Amino acid sequence: MIHMELPMPKTSPAKSSVQIAEQATVAYMVAGEPRAAGAWVAYRDRFLGSSAQARISEIRKGAPASNLVGAAEALRLPRERIYELVGLSASTAKRKLAKGEALDPMSTERLTRLGAIEKLAEDTFGSISLASEWLQTVNVGLGNVTPLSMLDTEIGCREVSRVLNAIAYGGVA
Repeated sequence: MIHMELPMPKTSPAKSSVQIAEQATVAYMVAGEPRAAGAWVAYRDRFLGSSAQARISEIRKGAPASNLVGAAEALRLPRERIYELVGLSASTAKRKLAKGEALDPMSTERLTRLGAIEKLAEDTFGSISLASEWLQTVNVGLGNVTPLSMLDTEIGCREVSRVLNAIAYGGVA
């Protein structure tokens, strides 16, 4: 499996990645209780901010299945769509969620790759809602398909990353 480093747009030096993750977590608070999306955003940002060795170890260990629910909430998608993107059947995903099991390494890698694109879109557009909307809108630069529809493959993730970086830095998509 090829490892992919996704270039990230520059963030304001006034805010650390921890502060940004905390703000994202606060954005998903409801009546003082963190929802799954807040836990997912914190996990994603911690993962993306860690060393390559730590990321490899986390992938091999497997991410908590609850991150599937968090990713769906954060991206404002049905859970079943996230299951498809990470290569899980609905029944397997529901079983893992019910038993509190970890995802297998392949599903974990796909989920964290999805998270990297999600973060890149958030950084590019400046908000979670705009990022989600962009990921679900047909894009001419991607062959008239939604960016989200391409995120089930590594090549698709690279193409979406290429377009996001062109948007962020003024290049040609």
